[in-house]
Amino acid sequence: RSGGSSGSRKQWYQRRVRETALNHLLTPVFEMSLKLSFCLVFLPAIALCWYNAVLDFPHGPSVENYVMWSPDETESMQSALSICSWFRSTSTDNNNRWWLSYQQTSGDVEDILLADRVSGAGLFSASMGLSSPVLEKYKWFHMCMTWDLATRTVFLYVDGKSVGSKGTASGRKLPAGGVFVLGQEQDAVGGRFDATQAFVGELYQLNMFERALTGQEIERVFNRGRCAGSDPALVRDILVSWSDVLEAPRFGDVRIKKSTCSMWHLVKDYIDTDLLEHLIKYHGH
Repeated sequence: RSGGSSGSRKQWYQRRVRETALNHLLTPVFEMSLKLSFCLVFLPAIALCWYNAVLDFPHGPSVENYVMWSPDETESMQSALSICSWFRSTSTDNNNRWWLSYQQTSGDVEDILLADRVSGAGLFSASMGLSSPVLEKYKWFHMCMTWDLATRTVFLYVDGKSVGSKGTASGRKLPAGGVFVLGQEQDAVGGRFDATQAFVGELYQLNMFERALTGQEIERVFNRGRCAGSDPALVRDILVSWSDVLEAPRFGDVRIKKSTCSMWHLVKDYIDTDLLEHLIKYHGH
């Protein structure tokens, strides 16, 4: 390049260096975005494909709409567990509508219950007896239930804050070998559903852990936001991951659909915050 002052040549050179560096950084990010979009349509068996995928339980509550499976990992949940998920209820009434139930014994004795209202939470066939806060419809919430045999206490958290706790019987363990059902409350193992209790809405990033997460850990997960990937510090504690859940058998009209999350949330754990802001700004131009 010829002509111009030495200052303008220096600025031109610096700009080209920045653009080259950004292009090298952006290329794999854009490729990841394309891969994620491609995966959701063509390659659902690959775990990476499940980013930005939600489980949708459609309007018109029905006993036909559910996800059901019996994971081997319940053996590792007998003495401690945490179940956390983002959910959004779109039902038009104020019934308890259960988005998760776990049952191992025949009869109306659910071992774990989680609903779109805190009053629906229960462990070992006993309600936690909570009545607040009231959770708005059409709004995303993060809910976690934790329990361990050592403390004999079950805690419920909503949006990173504890909303209640309850003691459990001494020596009581979670029975292994049961059935998880998403979207329905079980009155028998894997069945006897009631449409008035069927969940209507969306689930996202449901994970089950082999220990009782601390309040600080749960608050951190919430503060990371719905669109963040799994907390790197907690990945090794996950027994049943979101990808495992999405690969479980679906029935009725339950479907996987793309959410509104951006690819930038997925990579933010691996890129410096200041650089990420520059990348987003650069990409916007």
